[in-house]
Amino acid sequence: MVTVSFNSHEKAVDSLLDLDRMFCGFEQHDQFELGLSIADGPSICMLRNGEHAFVMYMRFPGDSGFVSIGASMSKEQVQYTLGNGQVDEYPRSWCIPTEQCFQALMYFFVNDGARPEWIAWHESH
Repeated sequence: MVTVSFNSHEKAVDSLLDLDRMFCGFEQHDQFELGLSIADGPSICMLRNGEHAFVMYMRFPGDSGFVSIGASMSKEQVQYTLGNGQVDEYPRSWCIPTEQCFQALMYFFVNDGARPEWIAWHESH
């Protein structure tokens, strides 16, 4: 069982079909915070602002985790609105294509919380 959190609204999901349907609805939003988590285990979170999106992966609650690394070397910051309404800025260099973010979350779901290794990651400290 995986808990899906979309802008701080949680729902338990146990089928790939249900998750895919949810993602179809989420894709219609330009800005959001989307997370998947396994109780007392790993979690993955996607932040999106228009064409800019990135993912974070935590191995366990409280882990500093990992962030995706994109192709951009830009030092530009991108603003994201978290599910609780807080606005944070993160480096554009963390951004990967939105479709890859959704694929990473789907991979997490299908593989019992595994981190998608086809994404370049940077360990947070």
